[in-house]
Amino acid sequence: MVIATIPAHLGPGQRVDGFRVVRPLGSGSYGAVLLVEKGGHRYAMKFSTHRASSGDEQQADARLMREAVCLLHLQDHPNIVRCWAHSRWPDIQHGWRYIVLDYVEGYTLGEWLEKTHPTAHEVVRVFVKLASALAHAHARGVFHRDVKLSNIVVRASDGEPFLLDFGVSSYLMAPELTDTPLPPGTRRYRSPEATRFLKQHGDERGARYPFKATDDVYALGLCLYDLLTIPRPVSNPPALYVGGRWTPPAPQTLNPRVPEALGRAALHFIDRDPGQRAASAEVVRRELAELLPETGDAWRTEPLHGAAPPLQPAPEQASAQGRAPGGHGRRWVAAGAFAALLLMAWVGFMGLHAPGVPEPRSALGGDGMAPPSTRDASISARAPPSATSTAAPAAEVASPVSAPVPKESPPVKRAPAPMTPP
Repeated sequence: MVIATIPAHLGPGQRVDGFRVVRPLGSGSYGAVLLVEKGGHRYAMKFSTHRASSGDEQQADARLMREAVCLLHLQDHPNIVRCWAHSRWPDIQHGWRYIVLDYVEGYTLGEWLEKTHPTAHEVVRVFVKLASALAHAHARGVFHRDVKLSNIVVRASDGEPFLLDFGVSSYLMAPELTDTPLPPGTRRYRSPEATRFLKQHGDERGARYPFKATDDVYALGLCLYDLLTIPRPVSNPPALYVGGRWTPPAPQTLNPRVPEALGRAALHFIDRDPGQRAASAEVVRRELAELLPETGDAWRTEPLHGAAPPLQPAPEQASAQGRAPGGHGRRWVAAGAFAALLLMAWVGFMGLHAPGVPEPRSALGGDGMAPPSTRDASISARAPPSATSTAAPAAEVASPVSAPVPKESPPVKRAPAPMTPP
């Protein structure tokens, strides 16, 4: 491996195989992403790197090429980032492997909710397109395997959503790259059946979970559920894990602004029983598309989440003359204790578990709050550009938002008690 120049250390103005580096977008233990320019168009150049002590150079390269293969199968969908080139640098045989992708400047899905305050109709419109993208991938035999809020970006200029980061994706008959029961992914968005498999077979040598389209459907449905029920999923990430023993509460019971029909659809997409869940991403797309004609303030005028309630001033302390010891104060303590007991009982009944630290941004997206250039307006088609690199001519659509590139979510090797997040 030629290591004279480390990709993460490349600075503005330097060149990689004809691409001019604009600025780094992020780097981590397993990858580095650069914003590059060629022929007047901007792209995201994603390098495969690895820790010197890990001995996983071939594995890291294999995952990057797996991502390229999956994206090349999905080139013709407008809501999936595209791969335009791949090679090695600075030496074509032994250098760092890289792929060149669309560059999308915008918000992750969680940021989009917090910053643009969408209506129910706008959320449905975005998820119709995302379900279409996922259905397209499944029809080509590709599973994303890590659908989550930080792997979806809404372009700031026109509100168009994109499915990003196929770094742990797979396709039918692809060779296994992990030797663990579950593939790499994010615990919060794992399907209940995957969690059950881990608990039942986590200690069995050679056990492998058969990932299915309904696993991706569950993850996309949970993204929708999170947007409907969590006002600030980035700055105040969810404190409860919804993959417990029972289906979580209907979204409209947690957020009265959610139209009932949309709440029912969201629960259908995350049903604990895969036989009762939406059978495919195409079913998700059709169910949500039926809601697009809905009218009324609840759908098209009011944002899904209202402004945060103002902080209430602390109650005045009772003076020694005006209040007897143990009066109102004792009743407040008793009421607070009773409310706490109710909350604990509800959490226990729902079988919810505390999640781990919020997921960092993946190689092409994330949960940081990187400001985009503009807010979404109207949807427009992407105009193809004229030049690319070692692959087919590229169209400028853009790909990832500025973000660090963390180590990929590791696969789970066995069922801990309790489970620890990846």
